[in-house]
Amino acid sequence: MDPALQEWSTFLARCLEHRVRAEQFEPAASQLYSRAPISGRKLADILLRPRLPSTNCLDPLVVVYLERLLAARRFDASDVLIAAFKWSRDHPPKPGNDDILSKDDPSRWQNPPELEEIILHRLQKAFSNGERPQTRNEARKTLAIVSQWMSAMVTAHNNDSVIQAMTGVHQPQPQSIMVVREALGILIVHLTENLKVIDMLNSGTLKELRKSFAQSLSQFIPFLSQTSLHVANRLELFQKEHGLLDDHGNDLNGGPGENGLDVAATIQLEAVMDLPPINTRAGLYIFLNSLLVARPLTDDITIINYLHSRYKLDTQNLATDLITTSFDVLSNAMYRSESLQTMFCLKSFLVNKIPTLLSQLQGSIYPMTSELCITQALSHVDPNTFPAFSQAFDITGNNNVLSDVRQDFLNACALHELIPINSIERLLGETPVQSPPEVRYTKDSLVKQCENNFEKMAMLLDELENVDGNGGGIVGAVTEIIQNFCRGNPDTMSLKTICNSLLRKPQVLDIILQFTSPASVLQPLCHVLDEWKYDQDQGEYQPVYDEFGAILLLVLAFVHRYELTYHDIGVRHDSFIAQLLSRGHISLPTDELTDDQGRHLGKWLCALFGAEEGINDELMTSCRPQEFYLLVPTLFEQTVFARSADIFARDAVNGGLEYLLETFLLPSLVGALTWMTSYALEQTHHDLDALMLIFQKLIQPASISGEAQAMHKTILSIVSRRLEKCFRTLHRREPNRKDIEPLLEAIKDNLNYERSAYSPISELEQWTSTPGNTLRTALRSTMQSLVNWYSTASMNLTPPSYTHRQLFTTLKLLGAHKTLLAIIDETKAQTDVGNGAVALDVATALICAPSTENSALPVDWMASPIPAPAPPRTRLNLREMLKVEFDGAAGLVMQDPLTAETIVRLHRRPAGRRRHRAAARRAAGSRRWRWRRCRCRGPSHAGYRYGCRQ
Repeated sequence: MDPALQEWSTFLARCLEHRVRAEQFEPAASQLYSRAPISGRKLADILLRPRLPSTNCLDPLVVVYLERLLAARRFDASDVLIAAFKWSRDHPPKPGNDDILSKDDPSRWQNPPELEEIILHRLQKAFSNGERPQTRNEARKTLAIVSQWMSAMVTAHNNDSVIQAMTGVHQPQPQSIMVVREALGILIVHLTENLKVIDMLNSGTLKELRKSFAQSLSQFIPFLSQTSLHVANRLELFQKEHGLLDDHGNDLNGGPGENGLDVAATIQLEAVMDLPPINTRAGLYIFLNSLLVARPLTDDITIINYLHSRYKLDTQNLATDLITTSFDVLSNAMYRSESLQTMFCLKSFLVNKIPTLLSQLQGSIYPMTSELCITQALSHVDPNTFPAFSQAFDITGNNNVLSDVRQDFLNACALHELIPINSIERLLGETPVQSPPEVRYTKDSLVKQCENNFEKMAMLLDELENVDGNGGGIVGAVTEIIQNFCRGNPDTMSLKTICNSLLRKPQVLDIILQFTSPASVLQPLCHVLDEWKYDQDQGEYQPVYDEFGAILLLVLAFVHRYELTYHDIGVRHDSFIAQLLSRGHISLPTDELTDDQGRHLGKWLCALFGAEEGINDELMTSCRPQEFYLLVPTLFEQTVFARSADIFARDAVNGGLEYLLETFLLPSLVGALTWMTSYALEQTHHDLDALMLIFQKLIQPASISGEAQAMHKTILSIVSRRLEKCFRTLHRREPNRKDIEPLLEAIKDNLNYERSAYSPISELEQWTSTPGNTLRTALRSTMQSLVNWYSTASMNLTPPSYTHRQLFTTLKLLGAHKTLLAIIDETKAQTDVGNGAVALDVATALICAPSTENSALPVDWMASPIPAPAPPRTRLNLREMLKVEFDGAAGLVMQDPLTAETIVRLHRRPAGRRRHRAAARRAAGSRRWRWRRCRCRGPSHAGYRYGCRQ
């Protein structure tokens, strides 16, 4: 080995081993370099070379030394990238050596992705601020290595996909690998925005390098767009502006190189005539349904920005249509026989939320008034669906569930000073049965009242169920009080009281999320659970478990009701709740238990089912609640095995389960029952009798305290869907068993707890039961009914049957591409019969509808004290797929010109385009007028301005 290479290897190894600080490292490295100079490429390779066969942890000193050597110009950016790529997971193995080299061979070792991410981010800044490249050679080598890295990353991903397809085992890519992919993309963005790099690429002297870079870029952009569309868009824009397309005969060494057909097709698409924009009742109907189909997405700013983008400065029609359509949504739910919980949520939106939105719009309705808008809106509401209170009882004596809605809405409008109180009787057409609330609540005043009198909290939660227009103020106060109790030294006893009150009122959770984000309520509670510690002066430890369990159960109730992830809650992946959600229903093999877990498990089994004195303070002191809840599935697995083997007697099991029905342990049944349902569905065990014994005891307890009943009901609601699926499957397997049907009957009232965007099987069968019907044809049929409603709305006040679950389910089962094609085909068909403008509005509303996953419309929580982070992206949404179709529309001009025209018209819609700078410039070279977001957020501003892109 080269002596200099040997010296540097020994030097760096000892520095890392003895944890030499940067201040000592830098002069020592400078002294060694003067004695034993070495090339930058070799030095970077020695520094970044893995020192263990499986390096999963990042050594921060490597990054520190890298920074110092880079600043001292011992190597440059290209040397670092070459070394990082050499030891990357993306680097292809040496040909012919796959079977020769062992994974223990140093040449096969790899660095953790976290190190690659840090290196790429560090170099991003260097190229962004002009620090790099310092020489032309550095720029050339950097372009060469990033070209190799892009191609290798795409190839490695494709190889993995092929292997997964062959084996049938599909595994999602780790988040760390996707982060490296995005970091590489951002580095290339900064490279392509660096003037020195651009000048060298376009100089014409490095044609082979330009060609190689262009080919790698063309492969990398579609690959990157799967996870980081905004970065891919910026690279695509650079690719088009500098003629770096590598297929279809495009010139890689000069300008764009478009052939005559491409130019003609582009001109033809630019000449497509836009249809007049129409704001249909159906378009807003789709939008509001999408906000309320699952977890409420009803942030004020999100809604108002969307409305302004539709109505521009026509605030009068905006207000009128918003009221009318909110009644339509509630009417539709009644005719579709949606659950009472869904009806309550929609009524709360109309009565609690709409007046607050109108209050923000009130100043811009001039010259009309809010009262006139409300009058016009009520004239469009079906009186048969929303009758006067005096007409609420029909001849059969059945009460119309929506009979009081108009009165409640008008009372709320009067409360928010949108109309005078004396106008209610005129607008209602009869004497009102009840008056508006005397006081309009504000958050600050309620917080002060509750600080002086904690019992006021329970009264406020009761008032939330009244749905009288004061929902926003109450929710704001409840959220702030929960946050206050979680700060500093948490008041866990008060938190327990609040949590138990909320657990008894699941419908109130819907109202809370209509005014704030999940993170605002749950993040502080999760922090309390993470930091939970015993008080040294604690006399008894059962109350500790009691308070911990009440808070935990409320968090789980939110999580399961709205299908939340730890991202939605705003907690870290290593928090207790994140761990509980990921493995709180999974039992551990006994040989994988740690020593502490093994001791805890033995003590709990003895305390619950042994002949000792039972659960005591010593047991609960030694086992923290967090440890207990993660151990519950294993505890139940051992219980089932012991009962099947007659190690535990039946009476002993029954007696032990009695403990778990006490409030201080009751929330553990969520993890226990979840594990049991999964285990019961396995066909390889013979423990069904033991399982049914435990199911019967936990689901139908012979006796349970009054305080525990509400918690028990919530727990059954959380796991009811799993229980139903489990019991029905067991009933099909064991039709002669008599103990399954009673359990199904016992959980019947607990079903439909989740507020999910997924359709039940009954709806899927309804859409596809007719011969020839598919999800695609059903979606097109729904679009037809929405388009036809526009022409008959004045005569037919009843809205067409619609649920946004249909679009969500179609997207899940068919994918964004097929779903978008169905929307485009129906829009084209409606255009042929003269309904093109209406169909475009309906299609745009479907494409741009917000959702809790892969949302086409950003959902912000501007009024929330704690912003909820965006969930990870998993696939393209309809809006992004429309952009893909638009980019390929030129190829459709000759084959299917009507489809190409429909795609162009949809893409031109302001709501159909992404509102960020890169997307606004992506069609460089064409003069097109576009709507742009204006930074002004004034209540009377439209939110967008009309201007030329160039």
